[in-house]
Amino acid sequence: MQHITALDYVLLPFYLAFFFWRAKKMSNKLEAADLKKYLMLAFGLRMFGSVAYSMMIQYYYGYGDSFTFFDGSNFFTDQISKKPSDFTYLFASFKETSEWYDSIITKSTGYFYTPSNNMVMRISAILSYLSFNKFLIIALFFGFYSFVGQWRLFQVFDDLNKQRNRKLLAFAVLFSPSIWFWGSGLLKDSICLGSLGFIIHILYNLFEKKKFTFKDLLFLCFLVYIVAIIKSYIIIIVCVGIALMVIIQFFKSIKNKVFRLAAILFALLFTGIILYNSDFTDVVGSMAEGSITQIKEFQQSYVTLQEADENSKAGFGLGELDGSINNLILKSPLVIFTCLFRPFLWESKKLIILFTSLESTLLLLSTLFVMIRMGFIHFFVVIFSKPYLLFCFSISIIFALVIGFTTFNFGTMIRYKIIFLPFYYFLLVHLYATYIVGKKLPLAGTDEQPIN
Repeated sequence: MQHITALDYVLLPFYLAFFFWRAKKMSNKLEAADLKKYLMLAFGLRMFGSVAYSMMIQYYYGYGDSFTFFDGSNFFTDQISKKPSDFTYLFASFKETSEWYDSIITKSTGYFYTPSNNMVMRISAILSYLSFNKFLIIALFFGFYSFVGQWRLFQVFDDLNKQRNRKLLAFAVLFSPSIWFWGSGLLKDSICLGSLGFIIHILYNLFEKKKFTFKDLLFLCFLVYIVAIIKSYIIIIVCVGIALMVIIQFFKSIKNKVFRLAAILFALLFTGIILYNSDFTDVVGSMAEGSITQIKEFQQSYVTLQEADENSKAGFGLGELDGSINNLILKSPLVIFTCLFRPFLWESKKLIILFTSLESTLLLLSTLFVMIRMGFIHFFVVIFSKPYLLFCFSISIIFALVIGFTTFNFGTMIRYKIIFLPFYYFLLVHLYATYIVGKKLPLAGTDEQPIN
């Protein structure tokens, strides 16, 4: 089915000009010339990604989640055009919307009943009134939102990095092909990537810069609500990362080493008692069994898809999963490594996977370079001594674990993992800029600054 029409291409230059004007206004507020250049380049790449991704699924694959979301949004707009009072269903509960859908459609699709899909359809429907309901133009809105949120995240990273190696940071966080390509279309990933950037920026201003506005608080709550509906595990993992960061910061605030050690031991003992009395083993076992069932279903789905469609053959396997918690733990290192650093060059069966494998190989080599130059032990000591590095590291590992266990197709995996790649990239750039280019390895846990 043709979702991109001739009118899309007619309108494209006008909307690109509008978004360019908006990006230029953002650029004019910046003082540093290099930041202006990085912002506009990031904007250009994101707009190119929006168009390129849309054209790929239209002319190469012929299908995609984006089309499902667009078709769902058309249902909303078509019904509203017939009965304007139905506009309220764009903001109604999912139960009310599902009942409304059932009353109109006899042969329904399950995608509409999934809250995460339904939310993206609603957002697309709202944007359709600003874009003449053109698929390519709606994709530009998604891409621009993703770009602005990503820029806010870059500003946080740049501030934490004390403006060192800014060009390298920009190339890693803003210009990485996987991020601007897979995070630019009419997709859940574009919304989540942009929203997470805004969330981190607001939290950083609130707790680190002590800047608080009621407007930011409302916006934060709204963003958390949206992301929690679309991909709830993102909010859960970010909360875990923040909790770890707060705990480490608390222990670091205890100056007396004896008291600090006693506090850590007490926390571990208290946690152990709570877990023991809450039948943690049984709970984890039950969760693991349920997770294994889901994972095997995902595996079977990918096998079926790959057998049915030649274009999708870019999958991989993790071996047998027997449902035990020990098996999950043993598989975890391989899962994390796979999500972070695969596909390898020789696993590239398609051109688009080849580009992904080049980026993954560069990430692996960069990780090894930083780790070897710093020293394996010192690498982790520094990470665990700095709360914001621990946050980036922990959410990267947890995201890699979740995505790796539930995704068995390289194309899908790279799309999902763009949510944590900026954090992992910043981790490497910060360690490189501070502890390698700085020519001095400060003692972990101290405020000693390296020489630049």
